[in-house]
Parts: sequence; C-alpha cells; structure tokens
Amino acid sequence: MPELHEVPPAGDGPAAPPPEDKGRFSLKLVLLGLVGLYLIVFIVLNSREVSVSFVFFSTRISLIVGLALIAALGFVAGYMTNELRDRRKREKTKA
Repeated sequence: MPELHEVPPAGDGPAAPPPEDKGRFSLKLVLLGLVGLYLIVFIVLNSREVSVSFVFFSTRISLIVGLALIAALGFVAGYMTNELRDRRKREKTKA
C-alpha cells in the first residue's frame, strides 16, 4: 500500500483535470448568451397576432407561434425526405 507522500506512477489512476482560468468567460457561454438574448428580442418583436389560413379553416395566432409551427413542419419534412432517400439507397444496395 503506497504511503501518502508517494507519487503514483504515470498511467495509474485518473488524469488530473486541466487548470481552469476562472477569470475569463468561455466563448461558448458568451455565444449562448447572445443567442438567448436574440431569441428573447425576436419573440417580443413578433408577438402580435396574425390571421393564418389553413386548408380547411383559418384562425388568428401569435406570429411567433406560426413561425415555430412552420419551422417544426419544415424540420419534419426534411427528416422524412432524408429517411426516404436512405431507405431507397439501402434497397438498391440489397438488390
């Protein structure tokens, strides 16, 4: 059993974490803060209600809700298109 004042050989035990510079902000943290601030301003400036006509009905919703809905629908459509393309590629390689 090693004594308390002995230094373990290299490679034994977990590596020591790198020293941290506590006086500086990380670039990721600053960018995340700026994106968050931009999102808040975007929501506040686009909070008015607009009339939206869907295929079978129309309604009045907040503009930001409409933009979020369209973004979500675009994401789903892109994901499904990519899945369809990948499935066709897999079927071609099997044949």
